[in-house]
Amino acid sequence: MRKSLVTTALAALAMLPGCFKVNADLSGFTGGGSPGGSGEPGGGTSPSQLPSSGGGSWRDIASQVAGRKFLGAEQGAVFYAFDTLAYPRQPVELAAKLLAARDLKPIPGATVAIYQGDYLAGRVETGADGIARLSWTPPQQGNYAFLAKIVAVPDEAYQPLLQIEPVSLLVAARPKETPFVVVDLDHTVVDSSFFRVLLGGARPMADSVEVLERISERYGILYLTHRPDLLTRRSKDWLIDNRYPRGPLLVSEMKDVFDSGEFKTAKLSEVRKAFPGVSIGIGDKLTDAQAYVNNGLTAYLIPDYDREDPDEMRDMARSVRKLRGGGRLHVVSGWREIEESLFRGRAYPPEAFARGLEAQATRIEAEDRRRDKDDDD
Repeated sequence: MRKSLVTTALAALAMLPGCFKVNADLSGFTGGGSPGGSGEPGGGTSPSQLPSSGGGSWRDIASQVAGRKFLGAEQGAVFYAFDTLAYPRQPVELAAKLLAARDLKPIPGATVAIYQGDYLAGRVETGADGIARLSWTPPQQGNYAFLAKIVAVPDEAYQPLLQIEPVSLLVAARPKETPFVVVDLDHTVVDSSFFRVLLGGARPMADSVEVLERISERYGILYLTHRPDLLTRRSKDWLIDNRYPRGPLLVSEMKDVFDSGEFKTAKLSEVRKAFPGVSIGIGDKLTDAQAYVNNGLTAYLIPDYDREDPDEMRDMARSVRKLRGGGRLHVVSGWREIEESLFRGRAYPPEAFARGLEAQATRIEAEDRRRDKDDDD
C-alpha cells in the first residue's frame, strides 16, 4: 500500500531546518510562494475519498488523527489562507487553499467568501488545485485583515465543510521603500521547535513580544519561516494568540522543506527586489545570519545551544567565529540585547559573544570538577 501523504509530510516536517520560502513576484506575493504550485491539475478529491468517521485501515486512522493534531484539520479537510505583501493601490491576489486531510489532495468546486469585517471582498470557487483566488486592490498603505469562509460546496457529500471555521488572511500594503525587519519563528520568537507549537504549550521567547511591538513602531514586520504552508493555520494562530504585532507570515511549500542556507539567501534576494527597505534579519541559525548578511541586511543571531553543555558551547563559539559579518552581524543572548542595539546603538560583535561563551563553558567545567571532588571527599 502506498504510504499516506500525511504520514510522509509529517516525516518530512521532523527534518525541517527552520528556514523559509517567499515569492517576490507581487502578482502572487503570498505565504506559500506561488499558491498554485503544489496542486494537481485535473485532480481533486471526490466525496468518496473524504475521511469517514470510522473504519478504514490503520494508515487512514493515523492520517486522520495526525491531520487533526498537527495540521489543524476540521471536518476531514485542511483549510488555510495565504498572507500577502502588496503595494498600495495595486492589485494583489487573495488566496485560500482547501485540501482533504486524509491524502492532502485538493478539493475543487467549493465557494469561498472573503470578508474584511462586514465588507464582502468577493466570492470565488476553489480550482483544480484547491485554491480560491480573488483579485483585490488595497486603497492605501496599511494592514488589511480578512477572513476566508467556505460558504458553498459542490454537492451534499461535502456539507461538513460548511462547518469549518473561517481562516485569517493579512494583506500588508506598503510603499516600496518601507523599512522591514525579517523575523524567523522557531527558537527566535518561539522558545522551542515548531513541534511544541503543533502539540500545544509553546511559549514565546522571553521579551520577544514586547521588543517586537516596539520594533513595529519603526519597521514593518515580516515573519518568514521554512515551515511548509500546511502549517500556516497553526503558525498564524500561535502568533495571534500570543499578541505579536501583525505582519504577514510567509512560508514554504512541502517540496522546499529540505533546503536551508542557500535557499534562504536566494529568497531574501527576491524579497529585496520588491522591497529594498528590508534591512534587518533576526533568527537562531548560523545559516540564517549568514544569509541575512550576504543580502546586505544587519543580522541579529540568537544562537540555540545547550547552555549546560560545555562542549556544545565551545562548538558554538567556534562556529560563530567562522561567520562573515562585515560589521553587520550581532550575536546576542536574547531580545533585550536586540532592543539595546536597535534603539541605543550598542554593538554585539561575534568575537565578544564567542569569548563569553568559552568563559562560561570554563566556569561550568570548573563547577563540575568541584562537585566531583566534593563527592569523592
